[in-house]
Amino acid sequence: MADLWSEFTEKLGGLAGRWTAYAAFGSFLLYLFGYLTLRFQLSTFGVATNLDIFDEKYLFAGCRFLVYLVSSVPNILIVVLILAALGYIPYRLIPLSVKEALRKRIADWSAKPIHLPLLGIVLAVVFIQFASRKCFVFGNVLLRKHLPDEWLSSVLLTNEARLSLYFSALLAGTLLTGVILLLIQHGGASINPLSRILTVLLIFLFAVEFLLLPANYGVLVSTQELPRIVEGGGAGNSPAGLTSWLVWESKDALIYFVRGPEDQRMLVTVPRKDTRISVVAYDNIFCVLFGANQAGSSPCQR
Repeated sequence: MADLWSEFTEKLGGLAGRWTAYAAFGSFLLYLFGYLTLRFQLSTFGVATNLDIFDEKYLFAGCRFLVYLVSSVPNILIVVLILAALGYIPYRLIPLSVKEALRKRIADWSAKPIHLPLLGIVLAVVFIQFASRKCFVFGNVLLRKHLPDEWLSSVLLTNEARLSLYFSALLAGTLLTGVILLLIQHGGASINPLSRILTVLLIFLFAVEFLLLPANYGVLVSTQELPRIVEGGGAGNSPAGLTSWLVWESKDALIYFVRGPEDQRMLVTVPRKDTRISVVAYDNIFCVLFGANQAGSSPCQR
């Protein structure tokens, strides 16, 4: 009995030590995700401001990103289940000999050490080039008269459900690369120097895909709504006909986006001090600015 208790306490102590390391690493990831989210959010708005190294806003932004990321997983599972259900009946109708031949061909193809890494690299590069990194085209959007001439602009103006599906597609592409990495690790194929180099490159591309998720979240999702303000100091006391939104709030300054009656636009920075902010609504800022320019569609209907 004493030996069992000693073994239990030893394992508990080891778990406590690892838990501290896990908690520290998790906090670092949340800060990193939060920083990337806010950095790309401000870049999209066109706000030129320095972000402090340590700020609790990173933690809150990282937590919001993580919750949004986790909530996107059920969308992926629903699509996978639907595709599996649609493919189940045709698969059952295939003759057994054809199934065996197909399995053998797939096994033989996967047994070659460079095939899976090369497939993963091709898919990851195509996915990064034509989907994940497209968010970089959005910069200084608040001061532009038109959105960039890219297909992703329609995603920026779509409704919340479609925007969630698009982000789920980004997550699915990233998870696909992770699945290929798992297959490489557990496939049992022989390893040679070339396959090892390709696998390392695939790991790097997987990390790039994952880091681009908070970037896309910061550009496409967290930028959607801005608080419209009245009264208060600074831009809040603008003349009649001007509409003001709060873009960024720090301990030293407030940054407003101000729009005039003839679509004049400017970003105004005022000292923080004791400025009072009165929020009257939360507007989908991109629909306000660009919704009327999208002929032939109604992208801003919620």
